[in-house]
Amino acid sequence: MKFIHVAAAVIRRNGRILICSRPSGKPPAGWEFPGGKIEPGETAAEALRRELREELALEAVILDPIFEITHQTQDATIRLSFLRCLIAAEAVPVSCEGQQWRFVRPEELRNCGLLAADRPLADFLGE
Repeated sequence: MKFIHVAAAVIRRNGRILICSRPSGKPPAGWEFPGGKIEPGETAAEALRRELREELALEAVILDPIFEITHQTQDATIRLSFLRCLIAAEAVPVSCEGQQWRFVRPEELRNCGLLAADRPLADFLGE
């Protein structure tokens, strides 16, 4: 069984939270918090900074970890580390991998088609 450690961003703007669709051809399909795999030798903050730059052309200030879960799939154990991040007020995400993005209200997170691994954070944020 594989172990994958993922860093994901919680980026707020005007009371809304940034979510992204999975790029076409990258299963599973659905919406998620932006981020990606932590490579060997990277911290969660370094990986998240890199992933936001690569996937959305965003420069971010990585703040603190706010939530962590472990999610089991048929093929892997996935640890998700969610970190609060800041982006410039005028920054606009760019879909570098063809994914969609949008800012949603915390209470909308439960009905956005989030991937199963991201739903516990949605519950936490939507309370």
